[in-house]
Amino acid sequence: MNLKNFEEFFDDVILKRGLDYYKSGYVESLELDDDTWIAEVSGSDDYEVTVTLSDNGDIVDTTCDCPYDWGDYCKHQAAVLYALRNHKNTASRPKKAAKKPKLEDVLGKLDKQTLLSIVLEFAGRDRGVKEELLMRYSDKTDAVSYAKGVIKSSIKSVTRRGFVEYGDTGRATDGAYTVLEMADDLLAAKDVVTSISLCTVVLDEMMDLLDMCDDSDGDVGGAISEAIEYIKKSTSDISLQDKDVEKLFDIIYKHAMKSMYNGWTDWRIQILAACVTLCKSSVNRSKLEAYLADQASVRSSEWGHNYELGAKQKLQYEIIRKFDGDAATESFIEQHMENSDFRRIAIQNAIAGKQYEKALKLCLDGEKKDQSYAGLVSKWKNFRYVIYEKAKDAEAQKILAEELLLNGDFDYFIKLKALYKNDEWQPVLQEILEILGDKDHRGVYVKILIHEKLKIRLLDYCKQNIYYITELYPHLLPECKTDVGTIFLKYIRHQAAGASDRGMYRKVCDLIRHYKKACGSVALEIRDELTIQYPKRPAFLDELGKVK
Repeated sequence: MNLKNFEEFFDDVILKRGLDYYKSGYVESLELDDDTWIAEVSGSDDYEVTVTLSDNGDIVDTTCDCPYDWGDYCKHQAAVLYALRNHKNTASRPKKAAKKPKLEDVLGKLDKQTLLSIVLEFAGRDRGVKEELLMRYSDKTDAVSYAKGVIKSSIKSVTRRGFVEYGDTGRATDGAYTVLEMADDLLAAKDVVTSISLCTVVLDEMMDLLDMCDDSDGDVGGAISEAIEYIKKSTSDISLQDKDVEKLFDIIYKHAMKSMYNGWTDWRIQILAACVTLCKSSVNRSKLEAYLADQASVRSSEWGHNYELGAKQKLQYEIIRKFDGDAATESFIEQHMENSDFRRIAIQNAIAGKQYEKALKLCLDGEKKDQSYAGLVSKWKNFRYVIYEKAKDAEAQKILAEELLLNGDFDYFIKLKALYKNDEWQPVLQEILEILGDKDHRGVYVKILIHEKLKIRLLDYCKQNIYYITELYPHLLPECKTDVGTIFLKYIRHQAAGASDRGMYRKVCDLIRHYKKACGSVALEIRDELTIQYPKRPAFLDELGKVK
């Protein structure tokens, strides 16, 4: 990971939040101590980030003392890396920074009354600070009500005329993440009920925020997803008394049933998925299964109905798989084969058990049933090929591989070729090329020509489709260099004739550069030709002058 490409190693949501922190000036200091940069990042709390860099910008090590543990890197580290990349003196190796006094050392010298006065003063200036202090340090039974204030304070700080604009949603969710951090702390302290209650407060407020913001960046949706993950984490490995299990179930179940999730099937089902572990209580299981069996609760389009029905079936499957054993699980799958997920599981189980006839029948039935859905049909055919492969049925493999190839899946070209001896392959190849023609069905025709090094056919294809020459010419050189040059000239002249603005002129000049890369300096002749041909297009002449 390097300062130039660290974004590739960060979660998108965390990266966006870190960029918001950087742009908002939350990186308050940036100092170098030997090879390590030390930064202070403000927010709901102040955190220290360290980054050790090599001379070429490699990030040797980085740490943050915030409690985030859902991934390798947090938003504070992202903010500091943005700051480092844009720091004017990063490469100048400044001298070791003088140590600043730490806030904890300064405050540690003050008496209790002075500290109390300071806290009250700052809490009086910022309602969000006041609510957070109350949430963190009052009785835990009151934490939930104060959490709402913490979240609303962040939202209010960026709300204009009742709306949160694009770009402000990251800061609007700061309070939500502060509450989730406390929920995580409570979970670590085994206070699962309060932890989950805080998560439901986050969900309530974020769902409301969705209706009053532009969430194109997905910040609010990200906060909702993270709150749901916290709830799932809270119940994933739980061992409570029966009364606590039922209490916890009721909190989650009642929240999931709120009308705000109507139309948000995925989120509702994900929340209910956290209840599966709690279904070791027969009371809880009965409540959840009553909802899952209720077809009247599905009120949407035909597609939505099928989607929600499938989601409910998968949740029921998880309950049975967890509590009822293999036989009951297999029986449930067989009774719900209309659900493609269960058909897939059944096929995989049959293949694993070497029940190839059963697996093959499931595939063929699926292809017939789902013939209106090309993606599903393709999935069943792919499974069918695996079955033939495992059963060593080479003839069936050949037939199906060719069918899938002709439908646009080039991977089956490689598999098909491997099924033939060298002296058998050429007639098969010619037949395939004749069937495909030169229509390049999903790119398969050209891929075959490249793979088989059939340069004459590829050249003919380029003559018919000159706009492909820029990407295909490397596969034609050096044998077809003269023809490549001819096609390039035809394409460049055609594009130049239709060009009418600077953007189009630049594209023509890029074609000339491609031509030069393919055929050498002879390409500059077309530059000179166009300069003479279009003397009254000053923008074009300007761009042509940049071609060297």
